[in-house]
Amino acid sequence: MTDQGARYDRIAEGYARWWSPVHRAATLRLLVEVAAEAGASGRAGGPRRLVDVGCGTASMAVEAAARWPGLEVDATDISAGMLAVAARTVDAAGEAGRRVRLVQSAADHLPFADGTFDVALTAFVLQLVPSRPRVLREMRRVLRPGGRLAYVGWLAGELPLRADEAWDAALAAAGLGGRESPGGHDDLASPAAAIAQLRAAGLSRVTAREDRLVHQFTPDGYAAFVMRFDDRDLVASLDEDVRRALEADLVARLRTLPEAGLRLELPIVYASGMLA
Repeated sequence: MTDQGARYDRIAEGYARWWSPVHRAATLRLLVEVAAEAGASGRAGGPRRLVDVGCGTASMAVEAAARWPGLEVDATDISAGMLAVAARTVDAAGEAGRRVRLVQSAADHLPFADGTFDVALTAFVLQLVPSRPRVLREMRRVLRPGGRLAYVGWLAGELPLRADEAWDAALAAAGLGGRESPGGHDDLASPAAAIAQLRAAGLSRVTAREDRLVHQFTPDGYAAFVMRFDDRDLVASLDEDVRRALEADLVARLRTLPEAGLRLELPIVYASGMLA
């Protein structure tokens, strides 16, 4: 078990409740990005097999199975906790879910033969792995000739969010100091960097474009997000009366903000390439 696997085992339920809804729309848009290429894969009716690397809650895996009737999906994740959440998504998906197999696996060591898949996808995972180039090469390895690799990931240059400033101010007023920086994320500098990495992994017909992930919080929604998920370890260390006072102060500050102050906007990149 890697450090990332253990971490996601611990936060799986919170991830599903608080973080997955934030990036869900941007994640599912990856399927739209590759639909034309997948439909032109040379197989009638679209792709036959797809792998979702680092599937998380399996929302994208299930949506892919629903989009392409007859598609078989292997959804991998290193975290048993995340796969337990994914199993609920699959079970609730009816016929589409029956075509999704969940596999515990590291992203850089996929348990599949060379040339297995028509499409290999991953969403908001590559910044977490020890080696992005190694994972891209592994995803290329399991593609058949003519197959498509595509991903959505973070670009460097996070835009400021006024709600974060309100959270910092509430923490300071409670004498708790600032938030811990997550650090350690390998965010891409530009779409050009995504193109260069895909070409280095041995792919052709490579494209990449910048976009924005946009999520509108409410005051109560943002407070719940930071206190029950994003900074839950800090909050869990507080006495109950301190926690309640902190949350009340935070919500009061958030309610003074305009709607734009609660709008999360993060730069992202959609990138794809084909195995010749």
